[in-house]
Formats: sequence, structure tokens, C-alpha cells
Amino acid sequence: MDFDFSRDECLNLEESLRREWLETNGIGGYACDTILDCHTRKYHGLLVAPVPEYNDRFLFLSKVEAAVRIADKSFHLSTNKYPGIFDPTGHKYIEEFHNHLHPVVLYRIGDVRLRRSVLMVQGEHTVMLKYELIGEDQNATLSLTPLLAFRGQHCLTKENGNINPEWTLEKNSCKIEPYYGLPPLYLDTSLDSQLTPASFFLKQVEYLKERSRGFDYHEDLFCPGSLELNLRTGDSVILRASINPLEGDANEKWKHEITRRQKLTKRFRKEPKVIQVLKAKAEQFIVTNAREETSIIAGYPWFLEWGRDAMIALPGLTLGVGDPGRTMDVLRSFAKHERNGRLPNYLPLGEQEPSYNSADAALWFFWATQKYADATDDLQGIDTHLFPTMIRILEAYIEGRALETHVQDDGLLWTGSRHTQLTWMDAQVHGVPVTPRHGLAVELNAMWYNSLQFCRELSERLGHRFDPRFQDLLGKIKMAFTDTFWLPTERYLADVVNEDGVDKSIRPNQIFAAAQKYSPLSQQQKAAVVDQVKKSLVTPYGLRTLSPGHPDYVGDYSGPSENRDGAYHQGTVWAWPTGFFVEAYLNVAEDKQKAKETLLTELAPLFSTHLREGCIGSISEIFSGDPPHEYKGTFAQAWSVSEVIRAWNLLNDRADAV
Repeated sequence: MDFDFSRDECLNLEESLRREWLETNGIGGYACDTILDCHTRKYHGLLVAPVPEYNDRFLFLSKVEAAVRIADKSFHLSTNKYPGIFDPTGHKYIEEFHNHLHPVVLYRIGDVRLRRSVLMVQGEHTVMLKYELIGEDQNATLSLTPLLAFRGQHCLTKENGNINPEWTLEKNSCKIEPYYGLPPLYLDTSLDSQLTPASFFLKQVEYLKERSRGFDYHEDLFCPGSLELNLRTGDSVILRASINPLEGDANEKWKHEITRRQKLTKRFRKEPKVIQVLKAKAEQFIVTNAREETSIIAGYPWFLEWGRDAMIALPGLTLGVGDPGRTMDVLRSFAKHERNGRLPNYLPLGEQEPSYNSADAALWFFWATQKYADATDDLQGIDTHLFPTMIRILEAYIEGRALETHVQDDGLLWTGSRHTQLTWMDAQVHGVPVTPRHGLAVELNAMWYNSLQFCRELSERLGHRFDPRFQDLLGKIKMAFTDTFWLPTERYLADVVNEDGVDKSIRPNQIFAAAQKYSPLSQQQKAAVVDQVKKSLVTPYGLRTLSPGHPDYVGDYSGPSENRDGAYHQGTVWAWPTGFFVEAYLNVAEDKQKAKETLLTELAPLFSTHLREGCIGSISEIFSGDPPHEYKGTFAQAWSVSEVIRAWNLLNDRADAV
């Protein structure tokens, strides 16, 4: 299996408009589109970059429309959707598309072929488009027309009179600053080009994905003019676009970025092709943010930096691809933001205050540190940079300083209230929690026990005194956990216990208790949990969030926001719990080799076919609960990619298995 798509596959609009590609630059910017160069989302664009002062990403350059003139006849290679029509219909010239190191589309016009490649530059808010004329000896004129949006990524542009269409021109380069207060757009070409200014809007460009999501789906894109240049067979030209002044030679930058990616992919050469690409694309989520911290983007195209997601995704994205240095970098970044026992659930782009509305991000910090410790044995680094934060978190919990969190007399952790959603199942509709989980949540208490045990282990290895208050809790928690959550008749774990009683809903949260290094469960209880989860929740794409037998189960994730939020954790399949299920399954399996073969077969779509669907080479956020489990949500989700990598490594005895 590979990432090559034939002409027939590209001409199947129903499928090809669902296939997308993603480029990132390591500092929070991205480019993405469908393989047909036809936008279906308001997030599709060639240059999307964070603007910290507005605490959002902005979509600056929507697309560059290309047309080729050969022997006085013009061929338009782009494709746009307008109400009731596609125009132009450049997709009919596509010969093939592939996405190995970066997205490449090959157009064929008679005996002439034009290859377009897209590349983002690491560490720069710059996108490069390379056009190469190949085939029989031929002269051609290439016309490149940038279409500008210049708006927040969640918004849409409409025709307006506030735009400034004036260009600043230099040889083969130009600058336009459409709106005051936003960065200008810089363009240049590696060959001689001529700018023909213009000033008009392409109206009613239609984004089909946004229509299906219940949002406004029409946009007016501004055309400031076109660049024209002459090509002869064998020639290539690079168009660069950036929100910063362009420096250096475009061809050298292209070569440097290609070489960097080749070296990265070569590290995984022993893996199947699709897994090579998946592991190489793990770096797309790791960024240096505006605060000069190493962090993780939760998902593309719309998520930013989320603490819980970062901690869960971290081991697979770094340790799972043999990059432990970045693990420590991210852990140190988040440790700096600890406040009264909590880590941020959300980190803003700018100078705004982080959000601390998560009860479990700090506990996932312990888990991620534990994976790092087991993989590297970097005790000195942990002692210097992480252990003090861990102690502060535990002290805040037992002293009652962590917001809406307190330790009961039996040692269990009570979090939140009827009006809060502090676990990962946090969707609300009209301000009301869809999946109320305040009180004693099963995974939080399992991680609470694991965190204390890990801290005890570290204290012994580092030669530190383990606080007697922590030691006293350990014995209490193990007994209380079983008494509170274990359902002896049903033989699985309750999901949450609070003033309303025991919630016996079968959810994936119990699998985290069975997967912890230090679990409060017996081996027999772990096996029973694994059996129940496998029977009720496991699908080829991950774990359902609720058993189909439950009256509140929703098997179709679709429609407007209200419908989707109501289904988000009520049966929708999530890929990220897969790694924990695999870990727990192997822990209790008597015949581990047979267990690995079984799961490799049952989860095969996550390791193969899905990587050619949605965002090519990446993993979607969620899938509908009912077959055929259509992929939904963000098209590239950090913890989905991370946990699929971790699952793959565990099932294939990789050296990077954590």
C-alpha cells in the first residue's frame, strides 16, 4: 500500500474531495487542501499562521490558481466549487497525485505535463509551490493567481470596501498589505515573472464540508492580480509566499527541506511504507510556540495547544519515533505552567491567561513522565526539571488547593460539580454537560493511584524522602478503588460514582485503569475489563465512547454543532484509546504472540487503509460509532497519531515501544 492516487481515483469526486493533505512548519502554521486543489473547508489554504495578538490562526493565502497557455490556448488547472457548479474544472487534467514527502499533483495536457509540488519551510511562515514543465519539447506561459482570505481561520471573508489592493513591486517579488493591523503577504518567483495587478472578489466560493457541519459555507476571495512567466520543457519555477520578508535562495531552501525530510523518513526505513509516513508525520504536531516553548498542537486544522491532549500524545509522538529529547522539552514547557496542582487545559497563542479547566491534565503529566523515565532512565533530568512539579501537584491535591478537586477520607479523588466538565468527555449542549462525570471518575482515580506509586518509585531511585502523607494514601486508594468501582456481578468497572449513585455505563475510561503500570486492579479484574471493552466498545478504528446497548448511544456523528456535540462522547469512536487497549490486552494475554496477531488483524484499518483516507498519512480525530465508521472531526489529531504509533510499536515488538 502507498500514497499514490491514479487518474481514475482523482476523477471520482465523491472520494477525492474527501482526501486531504497537510503541510506544517513547526511553529504553528500549516497548509492543507484536497488532492484536487478544490477547497471543501474554510480551513483549507496555502498559508495559515498564528497571530498571537489576536490569539488565533489567520488564513492569509487561500490558494494559487494556475493556468497554462500552450499555442495560444489556455488550460485552467484549479478547481472551485460554486453554487450548482464546479468552475474551473482543472481536476480533469490530473494524471496522478501522491503524498510521500510532500503533496505532488501531475497534470497532463496532451503531450505536455506540469507537476505542482507544495512544501512548507520548517521554522518559517512560508509556503513554496514548485511548478515543473515536463514531456515533449514545448514552450508554455504559466499564470499564477493568488486568492487572498486574510481572516481568522474559523471565519469567512465577504466582499468589502476596506481592502487595500496596492502592490509594492521589486524584481520578481512583490508585497501586498490588504488590511491594516495584519501582516503583509510577500511573494517571489525563482524565475523572471511579470505581475498584472487586479482588484476583484471571486464570490460565493462554496465549502461543502462546512455546509454538512451546519456552518456558513460561502466565501468571497480577493484576487489582487496574476503573475506570468515563461517556461520551456525541463524548466521549473518556485513561487514563495510568506507573511515575513523573503530571504535566501528558493531552490536551496527547497533542497534543504527535502533533504531534511528524507533523513527523517530514512529512520523508519524498516517499517512498511504507510507506517514510515505516519511516523514521519508525527513531527507535524510538535511546535515551538510564540513563547519559545516546545509544545504540541492537538489537531489540525482547528485545534491549538491543549494540555491533556499534549500529555497523552507526547510518548507516541516522541518516544515512539525515537526522539526522547523532545519528550523532555514538552514536559518542561508544561511544568512551567503548573498552578495549584493543575496544568493548563488550554494554552493561548498570545499573552492571555491559560485555561485550567481540566482535572486530569496534571495526572496525564505523571503518566507521560513515567513513560519517559521507563524509556530513558534519565533520572537526573527528571529530578532537576520535573520531580519538583510532581511534588507540588500531589501536595496541592491532598491540601485541597487544586480547583474543584479534593481527596476523600478513603483516598479517592473527587472532582468537579454538576455544572463542570473536567474530564476528557467534556462536551456540552446549551451549557449543559452531555456526559456528566463529576464526582469519582474511574480513570482519574486509577491515574491518581498510578501517580502516587510512580512518585514513590522515583523518590526511592532518586534518594528522596517519600512524604508519609502520600504513603498513607496508597493503601487506602487501592482498597477504596475496588470497593467503589468494581461491579462484581457485571465484572467491569463503573464509569463514575457521585451523589446520584453508580453509573454503570460501559465506557472506555475503565481501560485506562487496566493499562496503568501501577493499577489498583488484580490481574483477573484487568482481564475482565479487557474482555468487556473488547466485546462492547472495540471497532476497527478505535473504541466507542459508549456501548451500543445503552439507551443514550448515538451511532452517527453528523449534522450541526448541537447534534455533533450530543454524539461526541455518546458512542462516537475515538482512535486514541486504542494504544491503551492494546497495552492492557497484551498485559493480560496468556499467548502474547497470538494476541498481537489478533489485534493486528482487527485494527488493520488504522495501520493501513485509513492512512489513504481523510488526511493522507495521518489519523482522524473520531469516527461514527456505527459501521462503516465514517471518519469525522479534525482530519489529523495528535493523540490519534500518537496512540496508533504506540499500538503499532507494541504489537510489532519495536525498540521504541513504550
